Amino acid sequence: MVVATELAEENSLLTQAKRFQQKLLRDPADPEALVAMSLIALASRQADAAVVTAQAATASAPEMLAAWVTLGHALRAQGNEIEAEAALNKALSLDGVSELALVALGEFRCAAGEADAAVEMIGRAVHYAPEKPSVHLAYGHALACAGRFEEALVAYLAASALAPKNAEAHFAAGYSLMRLYRVEDAERSYRRALFLHPNFAAAWLNLGQLLYEQGRVIEAEAALHRSVELMPKLATGWVNLANLEKDRGGTQLAEKFLQRAMEVDPERVETLVALAHHANETGNRAAAWQWVEKALESAPENPDALNTRGILLHVDGRNEESLVALAEAEACGSFSAISNRGNVLLDIRCCDEALTEHRRAVARDPHHAGARYNLALTELRMGEWLTGWRNYEARWRFGEVNRIPPRYNVPRWAGEPLDGKSILLHAEQGLGDTMQFCRYAPLVVARGGRVILEVQPAVARLVISLAAVHSGAIEVIVRGETRPEFELECPLMSLPACFHTTVETAPWFGPYLGAEVEEAERRNSELFAHFGTESRPLRIGISWAGNPRYKADTQRSMPLANFFPLLRALPDAEFISLQKGEAAEQLHDVPRDLHIYDGSSRDRDFASTAALATNLDLILTTDTAVAHLAGAMGLRVWLLLAHRADWRWMENRTDSPWYPTMLLLRQSSLGDWTSLLNDAVTNISNLTKRK
Repeated sequence: MVVATELAEENSLLTQAKRFQQKLLRDPADPEALVAMSLIALASRQADAAVVTAQAATASAPEMLAAWVTLGHALRAQGNEIEAEAALNKALSLDGVSELALVALGEFRCAAGEADAAVEMIGRAVHYAPEKPSVHLAYGHALACAGRFEEALVAYLAASALAPKNAEAHFAAGYSLMRLYRVEDAERSYRRALFLHPNFAAAWLNLGQLLYEQGRVIEAEAALHRSVELMPKLATGWVNLANLEKDRGGTQLAEKFLQRAMEVDPERVETLVALAHHANETGNRAAAWQWVEKALESAPENPDALNTRGILLHVDGRNEESLVALAEAEACGSFSAISNRGNVLLDIRCCDEALTEHRRAVARDPHHAGARYNLALTELRMGEWLTGWRNYEARWRFGEVNRIPPRYNVPRWAGEPLDGKSILLHAEQGLGDTMQFCRYAPLVVARGGRVILEVQPAVARLVISLAAVHSGAIEVIVRGETRPEFELECPLMSLPACFHTTVETAPWFGPYLGAEVEEAERRNSELFAHFGTESRPLRIGISWAGNPRYKADTQRSMPLANFFPLLRALPDAEFISLQKGEAAEQLHDVPRDLHIYDGSSRDRDFASTAALATNLDLILTTDTAVAHLAGAMGLRVWLLLAHRADWRWMENRTDSPWYPTMLLLRQSSLGDWTSLLNDAVTNISNLTKRK
């Protein structure tokens, strides 16, 4: 369906064409009428007709600068780049200070990837014609092409000051503001553009993407639908709608939108790349490779397609090939490839090189949230905590971590004295994160705060064991409950930045979480009743799987069956499962010659698990919430880590600054749990000998 604005534009072009056709009937060689007809043909996407009429204009008036500029534009639209540049240079030779020729050549340079040359050329045009908003607009485009968004914004604001009703200038300013992460200002600029031009499809598209990145999904969806309603052939709009649906779990609808994008433009590389990512994320690796190969057949040097190829190689474990592919992607202009190289280098434990790549990515675009987030994780992994915690705040602008960030109507606390103010400390990620970082709540009390600690239901009863809660200095509430009034807020995982935490100053004043005495005694009696022994052997708690919804869970978790050789090697030990969730169902498959007591699958919450854990001699676990529980309680816990473990466990350490009673056991190679558990058997044997 053609929308009203498109009909209006077509009718306007038709009216103008008829007027200039009448002039040409009177004088077929009228150069001004020929130039006008060429421009009308260009606006109607009739490149061949535009070239013919522009050539007629230059033949009729060889000294007419506008005719040569128009011919340059027409030839470029036709795909004849060499002749287009020659025509534009001819225009410049007629008038070396012509802003028309300078802008046109500058735009040509931008299209050729020569952004610096474009900036220089169009900058000259600004000098010669500072009163023309179109020149400032073109200058802004050149600066944006060069990645100089702060300067581009100045140019766009100059254009909008000269032409306040120019919707494109406000739209362009919005784009620069978005790239500078001045999201509120960007939204205002996009909405101003839409006020001036309500059917501006690209403005609806960009506004939708901006709203989506802020987690305002309903508004974003409406804006993106409006963009494709206005311009159904806008493939990017369909791709963005697909991404929105994919992130909220609407796989079938996402595929439908991607199919629509394919129908609109089956050769569009952006769509092919989106299809590759979608297939990869839904587990169809073969299809992902087919789509990326099709994209590269169409555009062998497309940076996004090359970057996606590097990602797929990394997923396939072909890391050396991935590094080469990502270097090629960067050489062709992909910014994301730099951070992706850093991630691959981390996977192969080249941490210094990874840090260099992530720093380089941030230097290239200091405002890019994903690049800064990746840098933060690498810095924290390598012990550079002061800068790491500061950079970790980029997670709030990074949609892959916080798709819908929580919104509060009070300021974020940054560590200043509180002088009796009330402050909400709120859990933001997993249960283990809450257990790890709730240790900071008493320190916030010490800064003079009246602390309200908001946590997930599964750990609410557990955190009541904090001494500061018992003393009345901290009020605990469950997420979802009505909150009391508060004057400031801070996420738990932002507290290390507030306290300038380093590896040497990670707060530890002894165990800070514990079990209720009566419940712990009851769980101890439960164990004696089950195992039926009075001279208690070594009691070992085990947990083998984390949250399956966590992106890297397949690496950090393992099947229970991996523990079976350890059980056989330690026949005198009592093994108690601390596993919760779906993974606990694996207990049904334990061989008859082995025995594991299911201690936690029916636990009410982690306070119940704490009551059981306090009766154990050792806890063996992969990177799960159980590890944090045991560490926070000061229990002996051995953490079984994947080859590339989470950033918080750092590199090349067997201890943790966070938990003094924790021993870190690491895979020596990717996926090698067998050797790791053999090491655990040796360590346990040594432990029993000492006893």
